Amino acid sequence: MKKRAMIIVITLLAVLFTASFVMAQNRNVYGESLVKKNMIDVHAGYLDPRDVEQGMLFGAALISTFDEAVDIGFGLDIFQKSYSEQVEIATGQIGETQTTTIVTRLDYKRTVLPLYASLKVKLPGLVSRRNDKVIFGYFARASLSYQFLFSDEKNYELNKSENRKYRGFGWQGGAGLFYSVGARSTLIGEVIYNNCAVNRNITKDTDELPKTERVDLSGVGFRLGVELDIR
Repeated sequence: MKKRAMIIVITLLAVLFTASFVMAQNRNVYGESLVKKNMIDVHAGYLDPRDVEQGMLFGAALISTFDEAVDIGFGLDIFQKSYSEQVEIATGQIGETQTTTIVTRLDYKRTVLPLYASLKVKLPGLVSRRNDKVIFGYFARASLSYQFLFSDEKNYELNKSENRKYRGFGWQGGAGLFYSVGARSTLIGEVIYNNCAVNRNITKDTDELPKTERVDLSGVGFRLGVELDIR
């Protein structure tokens, strides 16, 4: 699954980059001549990691134009999810009302912080004839990331609390659409795939071999947001 996703992302980026390079030979395809821009990308979305409950994510990135077809950026996302492990132990009847007794064994609070550097390749779809501005288009994005997982766990059976910290390198791939809604604002929508497994060292002095504990954060999701020109 991971290998197939990587092949799809690399192929998509190669196709879009080649198409962008060829089309950039005619500047009218990309609209107005290049003006260097710095932009802030503010977004929210959803992520479904393999070893953590799915939930909402929020983030921001600082983006700079490289040329007509390519943007580079640095960003941070925040994904946080609280959930419980519960067991149903009994059912009852009070009059005509059915009741269920549930015992909570574990409480989890998991926070994921991916830091990433990204390369985005854009392909215009619609250019305004009035001012040569790109109104609508497509993009593919590839990112290298370093991700942190902070896990707070409360075990009611053992009356024990534990804080665990994990970290590791990963990558992200995405593809989406952009739509210009103003002179300095653009809406974006993107489907993403996050590939990362974070680890922590659990080796003890009595262990003969090193031991690590791993959590797989790989999964699919989406992001919706807006890019604001701050040049």
